Amino acid sequence: METSGSFGSTRRKRRKRLHLYLIDDDYNTFDNVMYALQQVLPMCNELLAEQMAMIVHNAGEAEIYSGFGNDVYIKYAQLQKLGLNVDIKTK
Repeated sequence: METSGSFGSTRRKRRKRLHLYLIDDDYNTFDNVMYALQQVLPMCNELLAEQMAMIVHNAGEAEIYSGFGNDVYIKYAQLQKLGLNVDIKTK
């Protein structure tokens, strides 16, 4: 019985989790930040958006979303289009 030599050579590439950070700025109001977060992020209600805005205001930046690949890049582009200062990092 013959076996193919390529059986063990096919490996999947491990996907990296990307983290989306919101960075504090002096020109966006709390209402603008809260509106943008509610429009773009899934499961983000008014209370959660307000809490995230306060954390970013006090700490300077905070992780607001994490995921894989295109999903994070789409959220990044949408938040930038709404005027927020965001960054993508890997841990």
